[in-house]
Amino acid sequence: MYKIKCRVDGNVEGYKACLVARGFTQQEDIDYSKTFSPVVKQATIRLVFSTMVSHNWKIHELDIHNAFLNGVFAEEVYIKQPPGFVDFALPSYVCWLHKSLYGLKQAPRAWYTRLSDFLLSTIFHASKVDTFLFILSVGTDIFYLLVYADDILLMGSNFEITLNFAFNYPHLF
Repeated sequence: MYKIKCRVDGNVEGYKACLVARGFTQQEDIDYSKTFSPVVKQATIRLVFSTMVSHNWKIHELDIHNAFLNGVFAEEVYIKQPPGFVDFALPSYVCWLHKSLYGLKQAPRAWYTRLSDFLLSTIFHASKVDTFLFILSVGTDIFYLLVYADDILLMGSNFEITLNFAFNYPHLF
């Protein structure tokens, strides 16, 4: 995908290129086994937000840029050589992806697996009711981390410690 970024006055600011897989051509049971969307349940959001409001907690929202590009595949995934980058000596060869791309049905699952593996390797534990809610208890303080696609909501009883966690793990966010 190619894009020309223009300023308000119409002058060219720069050029942008992005490799996006044609995931819409994937076929269930051939190219992928199931779809996946890392989205916290609405009931969980209402419950956590009502707790937050009743205790006057603050919330910190994190938008993970290029989140789905950070997923690592557990299975082997191949794509055709992208237009404009075809090796003329080997035009029938394909590209073996080690990390996910936007457009692939497997991308959200690969990213969420990497995120949850990291969180569970720290002192967070997953909710038994909603797998997209992670909980951290430190002494009398409690923290909630909610995953909604490529956004994360972080809140807790001690906002300074909540922000400290977010800024001590910038490679995650």
